Amino acid sequence: MSDWAGDNDPEERRRATIAAAKQRATLVDRWSREDMGKLDSWAERARAAAVHARPGMRVLDIGCGAMALEGSLPEDCTYLPLDCVRRDERTIVRDLNREPFPEVAADMAFALGVLEYIYDVPRFLRGLRAAVPRALLSYHPLDRNIGRDRWSLGWVNALNSAELSALLRHAGFKGVRIVPYKPKLLFYLVERGPG
Repeated sequence: MSDWAGDNDPEERRRATIAAAKQRATLVDRWSREDMGKLDSWAERARAAAVHARPGMRVLDIGCGAMALEGSLPEDCTYLPLDCVRRDERTIVRDLNREPFPEVAADMAFALGVLEYIYDVPRFLRGLRAAVPRALLSYHPLDRNIGRDRWSLGWVNALNSAELSALLRHAGFKGVRIVPYKPKLLFYLVERGPG
């Protein structure tokens, strides 16, 4: 696919997502678009998430998009952007559906609007746990999004909140706290245990 098929047409998005899912492929062309990641709602989500970082942390922003998180972090944080396309010269370019989680020195990771696009969520969570001691993830759980056509949104999995919490614990995160954000979107604040 040379571009993200019909970004304003839900049926075209649905077809493109299903075609990509058959190959377990990331729609990299979609995320390469100039305007992608610049939605006001995404910037608002980044501001709400950033309050969970502490001054001086090394912060990994997984699926960084327009890097809205960077400007909302507390002072003296080191910002490490990661995405499937290059956003600037600092970007760690990694397609987490195809490539292993990068080795990175970070105190906390944020994955905002990422999990919905991951095929192998348990593998992603194991890599995340190995990489960072603390993380905040956003997710639109199935039980809060009943009736939504996830395919037309580009989403490739459908976990309910209890399933995602169980997967986080199974990956080795001992502290799993659900932080309500919006009625259909939750934050999951996690910390790994020893070992």
